[in-house]
Amino acid sequence: MDVYLERLGAPPEAYTDPAAFTRFALPRPLGVQRRSGVEPHNMSTEMDIEGRSIGGGGAIDPGGLVWAMTGDETSILAATDAACTEVLAGLGERDPVGLLTFSCAAPRPVLGSDGIQRENRRIAKHADGLPYAGFYTYGEIARTRGIDGFHNQTLTVLALG
Repeated sequence: MDVYLERLGAPPEAYTDPAAFTRFALPRPLGVQRRSGVEPHNMSTEMDIEGRSIGGGGAIDPGGLVWAMTGDETSILAATDAACTEVLAGLGERDPVGLLTFSCAAPRPVLGSDGIQRENRRIAKHADGLPYAGFYTYGEIARTRGIDGFHNQTLTVLALG
């Protein structure tokens, strides 16, 4: 826990206050190298302030390559654009009739109310006048490659065509 907080320049309260730790850790997952790519692990879900340990988001194999990652509103909105673009391209020649989104609850506190509105406007732009709907959830899963993956801090978009 202390190495994670120190390397990322955490404020003093994140070392002792669980709520402050969670606020700090949400946009700062650990990246874990996998054969199928990078898997982010949310460190805000399992913390032991007394024992000075953190965890969450699945197993990290002994000897595995990990590093601290950071995210912010800009990276979340860029990922929103990428998810919408990819799913619409996957329809090929079929015309979309709407979009359905399932977003992880973890980015909400990073975005805040204004950022959530900006994210919504991005999705609306990709929907291009078509109906779209979505909600925040715990458990959004949409495997597009590989058999293992981390399903947190994600946006899953389903294009109906």
